[in-house]
Amino acid sequence: MTKRNRAAKVRIAGEVMELHAPGLKQVRRRGKIQLYWAKDETPECADYRPATVRIHVDLSDPVSKETIEQVCQREHDCLMRWLEKGNDDKERLRPKFNGTMGSLCLMYESDPESGFADVQQNTQSSYRDWLKIVRGTIGPRRIDALTAKYFRTCYRHWKEPISPGEEHRVRRAYGCIQMVKILLGYGMQANLFYTHCERLLSGLSKMRFAKNPPRDSVLTYEHASAIVTWALEAGDISSALVQALQFECFLRQIDIVGKWRTVKGSYVANPGEVHHGAKVWSGMTMSMILTDNKILRVRTSKTGQYVVHDLDKCELVARCLKLLGPVDPEMPVARRKDGSPWPTHMDFGKLWREYADAAGVPKSVWNMDSKAGGITEAAGAGASHDDLAGSGAHATKTTTRKIYMRGAPEISARVQKARQSSRHGKLA
Repeated sequence: MTKRNRAAKVRIAGEVMELHAPGLKQVRRRGKIQLYWAKDETPECADYRPATVRIHVDLSDPVSKETIEQVCQREHDCLMRWLEKGNDDKERLRPKFNGTMGSLCLMYESDPESGFADVQQNTQSSYRDWLKIVRGTIGPRRIDALTAKYFRTCYRHWKEPISPGEEHRVRRAYGCIQMVKILLGYGMQANLFYTHCERLLSGLSKMRFAKNPPRDSVLTYEHASAIVTWALEAGDISSALVQALQFECFLRQIDIVGKWRTVKGSYVANPGEVHHGAKVWSGMTMSMILTDNKILRVRTSKTGQYVVHDLDKCELVARCLKLLGPVDPEMPVARRKDGSPWPTHMDFGKLWREYADAAGVPKSVWNMDSKAGGITEAAGAGASHDDLAGSGAHATKTTTRKIYMRGAPEISARVQKARQSSRHGKLA
């Protein structure tokens, strides 16, 4: 860390001064210089917290030089002690509750008993996005000074479009409101401002916030086939196979892409799992689809039910498998170029969007619409609701009808044909 001990130059009171401030970083925002202490970026410091500390000083005041040096030296010393002691410094690093929404966010995210660590990886990812928004917008607000109706103002702010004329971000705003409710519930459980958390949560329970209506976009066979084509032409059989399995076998993205979870150091990975550091990946592997009878049997993540599909009867899947050379059976179906699993479903989604754009798939159609598109096509072709519910691993036919059957016109055509046939029969 020799570079951190070099003198830093900062303009203070109109004069460029040299400071002994290890870890000092200067960031220009909106024409103004903001100062931070930042941890070293070497691998051994990856787990150290906090990563940065804001230094609040008036750069027009010569005295600020001493403040900057003191803060940087203090944080640098803490970092050095942490490197020497390792996890012995946990108590100092543990988030502290100071009565603000921001500190409640940090407590919830770091407390192993909050339930945050127990939710699925993709849910954690969404939670982190919402927590970041809450911290960044109302983090400094004290909980005991808030009223429930204040969150109506927050909701309106959170749903504002990125740019004038674009769509309102209703999904974002509704997610943040749900996150606030989770935080307040956690505050009650952890006895952090219990009375105020209970008061706000009670008020929010009597308020209604609009959320995005159910999706009605449909990924058609033409869309799925075109995406498979583009992926195959790019030499990406893995992404082509993922799209084919989603559409043909009515599978959710996570059931193929898989997920990571945190495990203890003594954990022994099962066949097909990928163990990396403190995390283990589990998901669909090539051995699950390269069976002798070409029968795919997979337990879905949402309902825990098994679904079975004959891959030889799945046109797009068979098309991909014909081009597949020798592969490691324990390799993930959804994998990066180096053969490793995707870090998150969003990373895979970005690459999928590139293929979808190249294939001319509208922006309104998402990868998550693949399952609904496949079921809608099957319903339009005359498949029974019982068969669709079973193939889609739905608990009830209501789920199949309300969420995944998105207006197949063929169903209406069959209904009208039956009605007309009945009318003409009576007239005869």
